Amino acid sequence: MTLVSGKQIFRVRRLMFTLRRNEDGATAVEFGLISVPFFAMLFGVMSACQLFFWMYTMENAVWSAARDLRTGAFQTNAASSRYAGLTGDALKTEFKKAICEKAVIYADCMAHSSVLVEAVSSFSTLVAPNCIASGGGNSMVSDTSAMAAFNAGAASSVVMVTLCHSWSFGAKLTFLPMVKTLSDGGILIQASAAFRTEPYN
Repeated sequence: MTLVSGKQIFRVRRLMFTLRRNEDGATAVEFGLISVPFFAMLFGVMSACQLFFWMYTMENAVWSAARDLRTGAFQTNAASSRYAGLTGDALKTEFKKAICEKAVIYADCMAHSSVLVEAVSSFSTLVAPNCIASGGGNSMVSDTSAMAAFNAGAASSVVMVTLCHSWSFGAKLTFLPMVKTLSDGGILIQASAAFRTEPYN
């Protein structure tokens, strides 16, 4: 029969006390527990900031380009403007270029955007256009679609300019895929500007 001495009991107790007070690695464990929600929140905030940055940039680009419609330089093909001598589709494309030149990425804006221009007699009859194509699905309206009417109006007309942009990079960011995406995988950014044209005649 083996007896346990008092010294052995003392050593076991001291070892257990030492292990109980040992905090080596506790910080690593605690960081491991909070790192996942912390980084998820961090990247989520960064993604949301990028979305707002793109939205603000697109809205600013629309307002800047719409100045030529507001002053009549677009409608009259003013010789001093970038639209001099242009007609039809070339005129529409040049206006789209004027918007996309102030966008974050010019090539991305030109390839994944549609510009809708609507002119009415008063603000009360103005209706915001729909950037989603009709006929089911979730695809963005194209420049050649009947929904993408381009009517810049005349002097003293009420005009609404709308840019429909499919932001493909946004769908790759953390949390933003929870936002409804288009059929091409991008996130819809819609920027509009409504104004009354000057009496330029």
